Amino acid sequence: MDKANIGAGELAGQQAVELGELLARTVVSVAAAQEALDRHATDRLDAIERGDEDAPRVPPLWYTFTEVTLEVALSASVERASGGVPPRLMSRPVDPRQVSLYGYQASSSLMVRLRLAPRQGMPDVSPPPA
Repeated sequence: MDKANIGAGELAGQQAVELGELLARTVVSVAAAQEALDRHATDRLDAIERGDEDAPRVPPLWYTFTEVTLEVALSASVERASGGVPPRLMSRPVDPRQVSLYGYQASSSLMVRLRLAPRQGMPDVSPPPA
């Protein structure tokens, strides 16, 4: 399914997912988008260096996400568990049909703002001296 073109019916029918899992998937998606941008620029640069006839004549631009802020309106519910397992906060995209009938206030919505920014310094991953 093309996630960029999800219809209202498909959106409303999506299963609930635990909020932490949704946020983790979001972070991984942003990182994958940055990797795709890096891969595209590297491929263009490699084509120029190889002298491919169809290679672009202009060097590639290196785009970097310096900060990403996402705001998502979600329907939220608490799923109670048994056996001493704590309850989980389940979420899914707000059902557009519920909003059109009852408004945002009646749709049990939860607004989540996720702000991603790179670290100021790189962690030292060099091997210890032998």
